[in-house]
Amino acid sequence: MKIQDGKNITEYVPYSKEARSFMAPTKTTVFIRTFIPWQIIKFVYYNLKMIKILSKGHGRFMDE
Repeated sequence: MKIQDGKNITEYVPYSKEARSFMAPTKTTVFIRTFIPWQIIKFVYYNLKMIKILSKGHGRFMDE
């Protein structure tokens, strides 16, 4: 801890023990991230969403 202008300032040191504080994923989160059927559903959903968005931008009003 450094003292600067009468204030205590904590110096951040990367890769130190104190800097490694992060939230560990829960069991549910790990399950959802590794569950293959859910990954396939998300893949299909996002691809359909992209197709919908791209189809709105391409090909419409091309004749004008």
